Amino acid sequence: MNRYKAIRDMFYVNPKHRGRLESTTVIVFDDVITSGATLNEIARILKDNSASLVINWALLRTPRPTQQRTVQRAEHV
Repeated sequence: MNRYKAIRDMFYVNPKHRGRLESTTVIVFDDVITSGATLNEIARILKDNSASLVINWALLRTPRPTQQRTVQRAEHV
């Protein structure tokens, strides 16, 4: 199962607090971004509940597969 599907609808806003989000900016902190699925899902839920802007901040990010460094081996002659 893909990470985006696994996390879908895992978060919610308590109905008694929905009005507090209207037209607000929310900053979400995460320790590490891997796929980005968690932050994307949280942002979707907040925007669906009237937050006007969601800013995601993270301490670290894992490299994307295209960004991973390749190890170059020296050829001995």
